[in-house]
Amino acid sequence: MMERPFFAIAKRKRLRPIVYENADGSVWIKVTGHPEHGMATIWDADILIYCISKVVAARDAGDNDFGASIFVTPYELLKGIARETGGKNYNELMAAIKRLKTTTIETNIRGGKNRIAIFNWLAEVEGEGRMVENPEQLKTLELRLSNWLFKGIMSGKGVLTLDREWFLLKGGLERVIYRIARKHAGEQPQGWTCRVELLHQKTGSEEPIRNFAVRLRRLVQRNNLPRYVMSLTKTADGSEAVHFIGRAFVKAVEAPPLPATLGGQLAQARDLARTAWIDSGRNPRGFEATWSRWLSDGREPDEFIRVHQQAESITR
Repeated sequence: MMERPFFAIAKRKRLRPIVYENADGSVWIKVTGHPEHGMATIWDADILIYCISKVVAARDAGDNDFGASIFVTPYELLKGIARETGGKNYNELMAAIKRLKTTTIETNIRGGKNRIAIFNWLAEVEGEGRMVENPEQLKTLELRLSNWLFKGIMSGKGVLTLDREWFLLKGGLERVIYRIARKHAGEQPQGWTCRVELLHQKTGSEEPIRNFAVRLRRLVQRNNLPRYVMSLTKTADGSEAVHFIGRAFVKAVEAPPLPATLGGQLAQARDLARTAWIDSGRNPRGFEATWSRWLSDGREPDEFIRVHQQAESITR
């Protein structure tokens, strides 16, 4: 799920199927959306992440009384995936659940060349209340994960943790590129390089590759993914590619020179400060207010970074 195109990466309704096959044809995927609801999106995947975390927690705690069903209130679910809890958000939540219930996935992943699986992300959905008319008044939800997904979790080797900032990523491209980097670059000191063409295939983007490459370059320029630094590079055959490496492995001597303008220097200092803030275990949502107060008090950006890097060392 981290490295293959299982979700639409735009918020508009997608009806065109995702069809993916790796280079040697050993792995293939077909994802089909429902004509009424459309295909499950990368934002809908937050609900699956919430459910997976609950199953993993129960499994690791040695709880024998759990299965593929997650029992939760709509309010708890919205809070758990860092969403607001206004009336509109409840309606959007139910729309996302319907997409997860009606999107059909066909794949041979984990089955080999001669065995396939056909499933929906959510096998069943039940709720207590009048879901369609007034989802905000729902008292409980039961979300039952597909057998394919549940077996993958229970295998004990197929779950990766995500950074806390995941839920704050707004763009679909940012989200899918982060997931791919998290899977492949992981904690490798040397990082990981991928051709732009292959990234285009792995995301399942509907855009022409030329447009995709432009958006990807802009993402590299912003360089605001959690955990990873991105840079443009070339492969041995001259193909355009992106290199991903964990921020923890980027040495100070390899850092780019400070921009010439004061504004550019402050922007780079902010990026370093934000990384230190997140790495020290603090809530990403609290950074901007704290950073602004720090500067308004006349304190130096470098001091902010040192303080939170020290806090990170103590935490570790």
